Formats: sequence, structure tokens, C-alpha cells
Amino acid sequence: MDWLERDQRRLWLVSGLGYLLLCWLAFFQNLGSLSLMDKTEALFVEVGHQMVERGDWITPVWNGELFFDYPVWGYWMVALSFRLFGVSEWAARLPVALAASAVVLAGFGLLWVSASAEEGLRRRWQRAAFGAALLALNPGWIGWGRSSVTDMFLASAIALSLFGFFLSYSQPSGSTARHLGFVAMPLFSAIAVLAKGPVGLVLPGLVALVFLVAQGQLIAYMRRLPWLRVALIFLVVVLPWYVLAAQAHGMAFLGGFFGFSNIQRFTSVLYRHAGPWHFYLPWVLLLLLPWSFHLPVALVRLRFWQLKAWRRQPPQAQLAFFGLIWFLVVLLFFSAAATKLAGYILPLVPATALLLALYWFPLASVAPAADGGSDGLTPVQPDRPQRWSAWVNALVFAALAPAAALAPRWAATDPAYPGFAEALSRSGLPVALALILAASAIALVVLLLRPGRPRALWLPDLAAMLLLLAVVVPPLAPLMESQRQRPVRELAERAGALAAPGEPLWVVGYKRYSVVFYSGRQAVFLDSPEGARDALSQPPAPGSAADSVLIFGEEHRLRDLPRTLPGARLLESRSGHQLWRVPRGPGSDGRAR
Repeated sequence: MDWLERDQRRLWLVSGLGYLLLCWLAFFQNLGSLSLMDKTEALFVEVGHQMVERGDWITPVWNGELFFDYPVWGYWMVALSFRLFGVSEWAARLPVALAASAVVLAGFGLLWVSASAEEGLRRRWQRAAFGAALLALNPGWIGWGRSSVTDMFLASAIALSLFGFFLSYSQPSGSTARHLGFVAMPLFSAIAVLAKGPVGLVLPGLVALVFLVAQGQLIAYMRRLPWLRVALIFLVVVLPWYVLAAQAHGMAFLGGFFGFSNIQRFTSVLYRHAGPWHFYLPWVLLLLLPWSFHLPVALVRLRFWQLKAWRRQPPQAQLAFFGLIWFLVVLLFFSAAATKLAGYILPLVPATALLLALYWFPLASVAPAADGGSDGLTPVQPDRPQRWSAWVNALVFAALAPAAALAPRWAATDPAYPGFAEALSRSGLPVALALILAASAIALVVLLLRPGRPRALWLPDLAAMLLLLAVVVPPLAPLMESQRQRPVRELAERAGALAAPGEPLWVVGYKRYSVVFYSGRQAVFLDSPEGARDALSQPPAPGSAADSVLIFGEEHRLRDLPRTLPGARLLESRSGHQLWRVPRGPGSDGRAR
């Protein structure tokens, strides 16, 4: 590090190159190698695709119907990417990868400017770089940063808004950082509202409110807030689309979006996505592996109950407490909602990354006392609770290693992909994953058993995540594509090519919304072959002329289709999926819902 400290240009060059490599590994490598995933990603991308096809950037449409489940920001990003780079899986996912990367960069910046002036350049850089690595190297941010759905757009916008809030709260009056915060806070709150609706304002607003009240700074902050500037930025960004959509569609928009997709989603269970009050606790651990092993100790070490002590800290030094409030508000807010999905708590991932970065590399002004083993300029050396969490980390990795090696056995249980387990076994990837987990567990044990205070207990986890992205993920994506995604895509494309003019396309069984995107046709989704039989018995729609329908589905569901629907003829099959043509009897129609 000495040669970097002597010339800060070298430091920033190395930081920039490291950032690009990190984000490429986490978000961009093989970004377009997988066909669109069912169900949500395929639906979301098709809405953006229809905006380009129809030339209407106000009205979201999917499968021939208005689709106001979500606002327009994510669709705009996908549509813009399609306009710039053409229609492809890579272009569909590019906006979410950029959003995830933006938060990693902003997290580095926030940790950098929050350090005290007395702190050395090396420790300041280590903390910021480690925090950026935590932001990028966790399953939640990686998974949603590579999947074109609205969750990453919301989570990244909320994170950038709250980063802006903390800058506006903690940085000196008149500083560039404070001015930047007063712009970023309303700008990204508005984008969050365009991405998911009122929750994009309510959630960061609640975090800021609870934090200011806890610190006794609510009135003081309100007095220095430039209300006019903040309100103008927010309204200029958020109002135009909402006004135009309401003018164009009236109650169809107001009732469908605000009533159904927001109020009902919070107060009642939609789409059978229910869950107990503790639904998100295991998901917090899973989305943040392997760092979540240390989260309980990190929370306790904050001594968050000592409010008077926290209030005495300089504003910049309150970043860890702010991260705690952010984490708890998001967790409690979505735990109170009736509809529960794992992606809803994605906004707490950046908060947790900040907490854990400050756990290992605490700010100088809030470092533990000398008997705690830190002077604030060096990473905290493990005490007994930290050792316990590291031992749990090692034991879980040791247990997961043989489970990973046996992955082909449980992969063989899915009848829709009969060849996947064998291909996975031949690839050697389960063994590679098992070796990475075992090596990380062994490294942790070696560090824990060394004489004296063990150092850098975070290093094996960091190395494991980097190896996972460098060794396992690159060959896994093509394997998943060839065995699971490509058969569905190719058969859907064939359905689009084989369909006669006006011939309906039905998807039976699992709702593979990607069929709409890849076939280029509207589709009807039915639960079973019996549902198709009932639909064929319905009276025809006025003007309907097609004398047959195409039926797409999984082989294990459709293998007896000729018994259920006499005259059914198999057109093509692909690795556990089939496409059939079924004649329509007199008085039948393809408009099942």
C-alpha cells in the first residue's frame, strides 16, 4: 500500500480498475447468456419490449392487456436499452446491472467521505473498498443485479436516496457533498416512486424520520432542509408520468395501480404469496451469505440502546447507527405487509453491507475502547463473540461442502428437465463448489487456531465469493441455458413460427410467461389439460376463424393429451417440453382466462 499512498493518482487508478473488475464478475459476465427467466423477468421485459414495438411510452401493456402492477421506470430502462442496443437478453438486463453497480460505487464514496480527517489514507481506503466488496459480493445483490425485474430498480434507488440523505445530514454546511446529498435524496426517491410506487417515498422517508428522531435532530434537520429545491426535484421527476397515465386511463390506472398493486399488496395476500411474521429472517441470512454469519454480533456491538452515546458522536460517525435504523425499518415494514416475497427486502442489503463494513473496519471516532482491541485505525481484532460467529461460519461451510457435491441428486427430481442432473454432474461444478466451501472452512479454522488474536476473519469469505464468481458461475450459466432455458425458448420460437393466422396459443401448467416474449404472440395460460378441454367447449368469439389451437407445456403434463383432447397432434418437443396442435370442435374458442 505504501506505493499507492505516495501517489493518490495510483490509488484512484487501482480503485477504478478494481471496481470495474468487481462489477464485471458480479453483474456483467455472461449477463446475456441465459434466456429470460420465468415467470417475472420474462413478463417484465416483455412490457418494455411492447413499449418499443407500440411506440407508447406511457401505457404498460402485457399480453394484449393493460399492466399497471408496477410503474414505468423499469420498463423505460429496458425499452431504452432495446432502442440503443437491440432486443436481446443482454440489453434487457443491462439496466439492472448498471443500477447494482451504481450502488457499489456510491457505497464506496459514502464510506470514504464519512471517515474522519485524522484517519490514515490506507485505513480509509480499506474500509471503503471492503464495503464496496460487501455490496457486490452477496447472493441478493448478485442475483437481482442480473435479473431484469423491478426489485433492483427500487432497491438501488432507495439506497442512493438514503446515501444522499446521510450526506445532507452529516457533511459540513456549504460543502459539495451536502449539496450533492440534497439533490440525490429527492431525485432517487422520485425514481423509486417511478419504479414501484408510493413505497419508494414512504420507505426512505420512514428511515430518515426514525433516524432523525432517535438522534434528536429532526427539528434541526428540517430547518436546514432546502424545501423548495427538494420538492421541485422530486415533483419534476415523478409527476409527468403519473399525470399522463391518469389522464389516459382514468380509474383503470388509479384503481389498478394504487388500489390493487399498492394498498391490497400491503393489506392482503396477493397471488398466494403469504408468510408468517418471521418470513424474512431466514431470507436475510440467505441473501447476505456468507457475511450474515457475523450480522448478529455486528448488531450487538453497536450498542444501539445507548442513544445518548450515539447522539454525542459527530454526524459522520453515526453512519453505523443509520445503517441499523435502515436495516430495521425495511425488515419491520415488509414483515408487517400481508404479501411477502424475498425480493421485497432487497433494500436492506446496502444497509447491511454498511453495518458489516463498519463492524470490521470501524470509524475512528466510534471505535471500541482500548480494551476492545482497536484504536479505530485498524480492523477490530476478534473477541469471543466474533470467534463464535467465525466458528459457525466455518461449520456451516464444512456442512455445505458435501451437500454441494451431491447437488446432481436433488437436481434430478425436476421432471421438466430430465437431462439437467446428468449434465450438472459431468460439468464438475458441484465438486468445484464443494472444494471452495471446504477450503474456506479450513482457512477459517486455521486463522482461529493460530496463536494470539486471529486477524482478517473476513478474508476466507471474500476469497470464497470471488472464486465462486470466477470459477463456478462462468460455466454454470451456459449449462443452465442449454439444459433449462434454451429448450423453452426454442420451442416458444417454433410456436410463433408454426402458428397459423389467428391460431390461439395456450400454455398449460406452469405459467411460462417467456413464451409470450419468444413466440411474439399473445398466449392464454391454463392450469391443466382439463382446463384446455373446458376452454375448447366454450362458444367461439365473434369473428374467430381458427380451426385449431397450439398447446405448449411440460411433457409430464401433456403426455396423455390425446386422451383428454382427441385429435391432438404432437408438433415438436424439446428436453421435457412439448408443442401440440389440437383441432377445435364446433362452438369452441381460444379465449380462456
